[in-house]
Amino acid sequence: MKQVKALAPMTTLLLLLTLCACGGVRNNAEELALDIRTSLLEADTLDLTADVTADYGERVYDFTVRFTGDADKGAMEILAPEEIAGLKARIDLSGATLEYDGAELDTGALTADGLSPAEAIPVLISQWQSGFISGCSFEKLDEAETLTVTTDVSETVTSKTWFDVKTRLPLRSELSDNGRMAVTVRFDSATIT
Repeated sequence: MKQVKALAPMTTLLLLLTLCACGGVRNNAEELALDIRTSLLEADTLDLTADVTADYGERVYDFTVRFTGDADKGAMEILAPEEIAGLKARIDLSGATLEYDGAELDTGALTADGLSPAEAIPVLISQWQSGFISGCSFEKLDEAETLTVTTDVSETVTSKTWFDVKTRLPLRSELSDNGRMAVTVRFDSATIT
């Protein structure tokens, strides 16, 4: 009888050691997050249309944009508001430049790290593909079943994205700086090729 009682804790300890040696057991949310990451890493181009809200604290700007590209470079066109529709941004690893009728202007930083609204979508794509995942769970967003994935962009900036569980495409993202919401992105359409 004593051998059976002593065997149970030993078996439990052995099971725990085996799980630790194998890297632990991933839950369904983590597996789906890694599957989404894999499909985004395999993509050549993302074509995203989104409503973007940039909060500078004392002023807030709302835009509708279309982005085509990847985490390293792309093109963005502002679709709304009407006053600046047609404004285009070239985005690459060195930053973003806005152009309109041949004139170019620099975009202002939203965070102490220098994140601008024009760079928000490429930063999000980069985080989806290779950012350190600090959390993921299943949540409901409006009527959609989603997977939320949180990543640490920097020491002060975090991103959180809600991916549709069925399509595995982004529905909404947020970039926060020291807990303050800097950018909110609501995706109207998303295509991965």
